[in-house]
Amino acid sequence: MSESMKVMLLGLFAILYFPTFGQSVYTIRQSDVDMGRAFRFNPKSDGVKGTPFLYEEAPKAKIALKSGKIYEEIPVNILPEKDEIYIQTGDMEDEPLLLKNWEWLETLEENPRLFKLVYLEGKERVVEILYEDGRDKYIALHKKVLVQPTQIKDGYTGPQYENYRGDTRFYKVNGLSSKEFKGNNSGIKEISGNKFSSVRNYIKQNKIKTEQSAGMKKVLAFIFEGA
Repeated sequence: MSESMKVMLLGLFAILYFPTFGQSVYTIRQSDVDMGRAFRFNPKSDGVKGTPFLYEEAPKAKIALKSGKIYEEIPVNILPEKDEIYIQTGDMEDEPLLLKNWEWLETLEENPRLFKLVYLEGKERVVEILYEDGRDKYIALHKKVLVQPTQIKDGYTGPQYENYRGDTRFYKVNGLSSKEFKGNNSGIKEISGNKFSSVRNYIKQNKIKTEQSAGMKKVLAFIFEGA
């Protein structure tokens, strides 16, 4: 093959290859928002169960923007790691969009949940509002933690998976100050004061799981509003 022919072929290869390569990188970066389908090159297990997003299946929500506009029935999900809100505006096959300039959102579930941006731990965080009493806000900060398999894989063990496990912490926030409280007896006693005995009975009778935000929301309503 002549030198001129080689040069022409190399030039054609560069034209065909490099735009495709650049487009692939762009596509990968865009699809990073769907982290529930992401994988690592060197996984320590056979796969990953769960999702880094707060919800396994995105619920619909009412969303209020800072401009004053309110939108209904918008599929939404929360990425706790980055304190980001994503919405689905088209078909479910379309890529989700990062939502900015939002003020609050309320999920349209059987038990609606209210989320806002609150200054916590040195920055604005997406938190669930459990109760507001004047300037005091009682909130839940949600996280997703990737847990490694506990067993050492060998020829006798079945498939092992990394799991995204939910973790919730509770805070009382007033302006820029905040204080964490636990969902155990000591934490609830600190909040309820002389009502602790009746609050504890309420929890037992209704089998409330105070380590979960839904349970703590009920307890706070009982403390401040009564039965």
